[in-house]
Amino acid sequence: MSDEEDEYEYEYDDDAMSEDGSGGGDQFEYTDEEEEHDDAGVALENAYYNAKGLRETDLAEAAEAFEQIIPQEREELAKTNDGGEAKKYGPWSYKAMKQLVKLHLRAGNAEKMMEHYRRLLECISEGDVSPNAVEKGINGMLERVASLYQGSSAVPVTATMDPQSLALQVYDATFAVFHPITGCDSKNERLWFKTNLKYGQLLYEMNETVKLQQVLKELKSIHNKTQKELTATASEGSGSSTQSMEIYALQIQLYSRQKDNKKLRETFNKAMVSIIYIL
Repeated sequence: MSDEEDEYEYEYDDDAMSEDGSGGGDQFEYTDEEEEHDDAGVALENAYYNAKGLRETDLAEAAEAFEQIIPQEREELAKTNDGGEAKKYGPWSYKAMKQLVKLHLRAGNAEKMMEHYRRLLECISEGDVSPNAVEKGINGMLERVASLYQGSSAVPVTATMDPQSLALQVYDATFAVFHPITGCDSKNERLWFKTNLKYGQLLYEMNETVKLQQVLKELKSIHNKTQKELTATASEGSGSSTQSMEIYALQIQLYSRQKDNKKLRETFNKAMVSIIYIL
């Protein structure tokens, strides 16, 4: 995943233009307040892409430009909250924080990278960020640190950066936020499950057998709990079986390495039953 992957993050309204390109049939009149809000959004968007343009010339200047977006958007959120409690962060702050994480990772500064990654998780918990943006952003970060450990990243590993330690820190911080039971305001079972699978695969590659067994134990625990809830509501479906298959695949890798033929055979048979259920 390159730094340019999120270069085109625009959302288009299919109904915004008519077939002749002149716009919809209805005409709208905007109030001064709406125009001011729209201008503020354009200013945030411009600030973000201007900051991205600085990445190839001056990382420090780019980082400073991204930092300025966060208070700028917070001020705008405070203006438009209609007397309620304003969100601390908005979507442009989230994008800016993602870039700050990437910048410090590129610079080989693991400590600063983790500092900004924790801010990114805080932004998710206390900000106004869409679930799709969250999943895309977090999955991207996890892939980056995994590729760093696996040696497939273009990011140079510096003397002060331990890829294994960094990867474990990133996963631990992520679990704390999205855990379906103990997570704070950002419980997300699907994202937590997918993150744990990625983490389990990383532990397998690190040959961290004890930690991998713990991950598998918790994955099965949460999965079994979910299955019971789905069964109680008569809504069990292929999604549950797909999760089972993903757990079995990780178990099969572990038991093959351990040469535990009994558990390997048992798990393989369970996996075949799940495949039949999915089909």
